[in-house]
Amino acid sequence: MKQPALTDRVRRHLRLTRDAYLPVDGTTPPFLVLFINSICNLTCDHCFYWRELNQRDDLTLDEIKKLSAELGPIDNLNLSGGEPFIRKEFAEIVRTFVRNNGVRQVYVPTNGYFTDKTEAALRSVLEEKDLMLFACEISLDGMPEYHNKFRGNDKSFEKAMETYEMLAALQREDPRLRIHSISTATNQNMGEIWKLTEYLHERCPQMDHHNLAIIRGDRKDPKLLTPPIDRYRALSDHVRTVWRDRDEGRFGAIIEPMLQWAKTESVLQSRQVVPCKAGVLAGVVYANGDVSVCEMHEPLGNLRQSSFRELWNSPKARELRASISAKKCWCTTEVFMWPSIAFQPVPLVRSMVGGRVWEEPKEHPGYSADSFAVVPVAEVRVEPEGLARGRSSDADVDSDV
Repeated sequence: MKQPALTDRVRRHLRLTRDAYLPVDGTTPPFLVLFINSICNLTCDHCFYWRELNQRDDLTLDEIKKLSAELGPIDNLNLSGGEPFIRKEFAEIVRTFVRNNGVRQVYVPTNGYFTDKTEAALRSVLEEKDLMLFACEISLDGMPEYHNKFRGNDKSFEKAMETYEMLAALQREDPRLRIHSISTATNQNMGEIWKLTEYLHERCPQMDHHNLAIIRGDRKDPKLLTPPIDRYRALSDHVRTVWRDRDEGRFGAIIEPMLQWAKTESVLQSRQVVPCKAGVLAGVVYANGDVSVCEMHEPLGNLRQSSFRELWNSPKARELRASISAKKCWCTTEVFMWPSIAFQPVPLVRSMVGGRVWEEPKEHPGYSADSFAVVPVAEVRVEPEGLARGRSSDADVDSDV
């Protein structure tokens, strides 16, 4: 894949850094999370969007096009669901945002179940010559037996691997397509992820990256808890060690240790370690038209009653931004934490030091897959209370900073 020129990267970085500190009034967010549907074929235990799934009140294509026409430039579009590729207008939605809003990078987490639908959608999307990168992110929770039980479907892992094979073939035709995987760590599946990351590295040679997230929000199974941070850090370093060869030359790889440091320190300290720019650099539109500054706060209102700009510049939105700026909340939501690190100079430097980005990843002595049995509740830290919503897994947005 052809990388953007260094001068283009610098200009983009300076522009987004400026946006992080300018007043929000009159602007729209350059990072957008858009739930394009609420329909899903699986019943994942860790899904924090489970109360809103399959409600049959999703925005119509015309309503999404109206939203696109109202929004300004978007640097990074994260599409979520439900299962995004179930939506029959998937390609038309993406192409609308590429043409209207100048989107050059798109990230989509998927369960990988619908190989043919995914291929048809991607072939259409990749006809957009201005699109620079499309990252297809396969969500996997452990090795096949565990994953299938966790997802409530005994073919889900097999289907995900079929979709990987299709993506690998399509990537050979168009290198703008990148293949990632995502795993959400809980107190119950860290040993599974330890084995999974080794399996994926060997099984999927065209997969660029395996992202590791921490469970959060109102998950479907309340017994799934935040993993102990010492073990999570050992697992994270194991993942980075396994994938070190593919991280070489991947521009966004430098962000990974910074992001993992910020997430784990946030849990340990129960506060914002990095000042959050949710509601400034990033926003959310849910499948039913609800708009929010982030996935962890209640909606500002609904697009069927008010325009995006009315909601984004409303007194409630200003109040929420002030609350976030005062650090009255914290979370480990990567899609908001990432731009908060990358486009604030002091937090960027602090995260580089905390994440020790100059060091090669290394294994933690004494840890192996067998070290990560289900962790007793007594050993688990409690995450923030009262969080409104969240995706079933994080979009990984660091591959082309």
